[in-house]
Amino acid sequence: MRILYVGLSVRDARRSADWYRTLFGLETVRENLGGSDWKSDWDEVLLKHPTSGLLVGLLRHPSNPGEPFSEFRTGLDHLEFEVASGAELQAWQDRLTALGIAHSRVKDHIITFRDPDNIQLEFFWPKP
Repeated sequence: MRILYVGLSVRDARRSADWYRTLFGLETVRENLGGSDWKSDWDEVLLKHPTSGLLVGLLRHPSNPGEPFSEFRTGLDHLEFEVASGAELQAWQDRLTALGIAHSRVKDHIITFRDPDNIQLEFFWPKP
């Protein structure tokens, strides 16, 4: 079994899509923004990772009060991405720095950072 799709509620689907495309190199599958399609009251951008096929749906619901994400409420805590080596972990740290994305230092083989909606993301190397 593998994860095929993750859907994230966001405050601005276009802004979040730009951020995820830039960081991860995701490709746009479809965009329904401004009520232009069958979901007339909410926005969605569906992105796909070109290698793994992971689909990321970024959804802006009209009833979203606009609060930033908090892992202290019921639901998602964080998303963690496994990397293959310490060198790859360092490369991600360098990329986050180059893009101006605030992040932790490498601690216990993990780098922690947040997306534009404050959703916690991590890169993890399961050191042998």
